[in-house]
Amino acid sequence: MMTSPPGFWTRILRALRYVAPAILGILAAVWMGGMREPLPRQEPSPASLQEDRNGILRLPQHASPKNPIETAVATKLRLARDVEVVGSVSYDADHFAEVGPLIAGRIVSLEVGTGDSVKSGQVLASLESAEVGQAQAAYLTARAGAMAAQANLRRERELAERRVSSERERELAEAHAAIEDANLAAATQRMRALGLRPEDIKVLERSGGWPGRVSLVSPIAGVVLSRRVSLGQSVQAATSAFQVANLSWLWVELELFEKDLSAVSKDQKVVLRTEVYPGKTFPARVAYVGQVIDEKTRTAQVRIEFQNAEGLFRPGQFVTATLVGDPEKTMAEVLAVPRKAVQTLEGKPLVFVAETDGTFRKRTVELGLSGGGQVEIRSGLAPGERVATDGAFLLKSELLR
Repeated sequence: MMTSPPGFWTRILRALRYVAPAILGILAAVWMGGMREPLPRQEPSPASLQEDRNGILRLPQHASPKNPIETAVATKLRLARDVEVVGSVSYDADHFAEVGPLIAGRIVSLEVGTGDSVKSGQVLASLESAEVGQAQAAYLTARAGAMAAQANLRRERELAERRVSSERERELAEAHAAIEDANLAAATQRMRALGLRPEDIKVLERSGGWPGRVSLVSPIAGVVLSRRVSLGQSVQAATSAFQVANLSWLWVELELFEKDLSAVSKDQKVVLRTEVYPGKTFPARVAYVGQVIDEKTRTAQVRIEFQNAEGLFRPGQFVTATLVGDPEKTMAEVLAVPRKAVQTLEGKPLVFVAETDGTFRKRTVELGLSGGGQVEIRSGLAPGERVATDGAFLLKSELLR
């Protein structure tokens, strides 16, 4: 019979003291794991949409109040084509003026600067010219001669009535007065041609005025856009000294292709938009449709007029112009839906058709012309079908997840 070496059982008991807790922990974990229930399956987010294999999108009932989707019925109606094009704002030529001297001279005074508001007839600058001085002197001489001739004519008529003077002398006095009146009219016309106003001529008659000076005046009320002369500068005739414009009236100049000209006419309604004021629209009208096609661009000029009373637009600014089609000029009916119902996915237009059970089915469609917030559906949709409008973008966004 074999005997254990001394201290053997002592070492075994000591080892069990360290290993036993670990074994008990493992057994407890296995037993507890068997008692646990499986984790519940995580439900999708309440606001999420699910798409089945048939392309149907479902919106959970509890998500509807937070994400309402409005619908509209595809309907046949007369639809006139809108034309949308980008154009640039420019001055209205009927409210724009170039101001400059009619003769050569020297600038002796400046009354306004760039950016100043002016009234019609307001003096912008004064010009000194020897030619003006000569014209003023000729006018004063002609005026004195005409006054003397009229006085002599009155005297001769009185003498002729009293038989003191002959009829021949009266006739000569009348002829001389007519010649002097003609000379005065010619001198007056010469003054006007040099730029002197009637009020300038009256001042000259009363006190001699400013010999040799003529005023440069604004023919319209508006804003001084530029001043191109300086004090003491010598200028020539027809120099552009000032630019004045009334910015309350502006033009938008467009270039339209041949295919679009048939949808545009004079006095047609236009809606203007600009990125400077997002969400705002501005009414306008077509003032002119060009009759000539540019050989290089194959476009014609179209001019739009609009009021800029609030001063929101500036010449040179880019705007988007929508020339609104007139349904009264269109006889054929087409199937159409609101423009906001149409979405684009992978370059193809589609709509979301509402089903009777509250779901939506994506449907690829073919588009035609558009106008008045409506767009023609040439294929892919039947009359009477209801499509998503407000909220259609939400359906598209969830479809891409």
